[in-house]
Amino acid sequence: MTLISKRKFITGAAVATVGSVAGVVTNSHAQVGQMDRESGLRTGKMKPIQYTELAGFLSAEQIAPHYNNHYGGALRGHLAIDAQIEQMSKSRTIDANAHATMQRGRTQRGNSALLHEVFFDGMTSADSSPRANIRRSIEMRFGSIDNWQREFAAAAASATGWAVLAYNRISEKLYNVVSDAHADGVYWQSVPIIALDMYEHSYYIDYQNNKAPYIEKYFDYLNWQAADNRFVEARK
Repeated sequence: MTLISKRKFITGAAVATVGSVAGVVTNSHAQVGQMDRESGLRTGKMKPIQYTELAGFLSAEQIAPHYNNHYGGALRGHLAIDAQIEQMSKSRTIDANAHATMQRGRTQRGNSALLHEVFFDGMTSADSSPRANIRRSIEMRFGSIDNWQREFAAAAASATGWAVLAYNRISEKLYNVVSDAHADGVYWQSVPIIALDMYEHSYYIDYQNNKAPYIEKYFDYLNWQAADNRFVEARK
């Protein structure tokens, strides 16, 4: 494995109102972090990405359908189901079975949209190294950046969905988490800092069914500035 060479999910603990984003309870007065101001969950539009390809890692042919169809599809699905639930609620006639199905669908698609945004934000072709805030906390939690990378890579290799470095606001600890379904995996009151998509649609065009080189190369394109920004915002 090549070691590092260069390269607010829930915005408040105090809750006031029930928000529509993936069924999460939020504080209506909480500030939205800079990293998420353009989130599709907030704007209703796909969050732009800053590249069309990552030369040596992911081709344009790999990124385009992933971004447009999988991220875009999840966001569109979330927004559509959210509107349906709102309409059903306002009608005062709730079909229990349909409502249960829609609730689960909204959560799955909302979480998928958010994790895709963290994934696409979290990569760059520019040289990038761990910034002070995230580096200190990773070293305190895992012993070193290399130790964290080895554990994260192991989590990714075992995952069929997502490998996520998440910061939990209750324990104030970082966790490497495997989530094989969008409706589970990350602790409540946790913020995804780094997310690696391990569904085959994220790498199959470039790597077929070979996970290992995809995971190994990922660390050379990890956008540490984005990770540090998310981490700082998560701790506010």
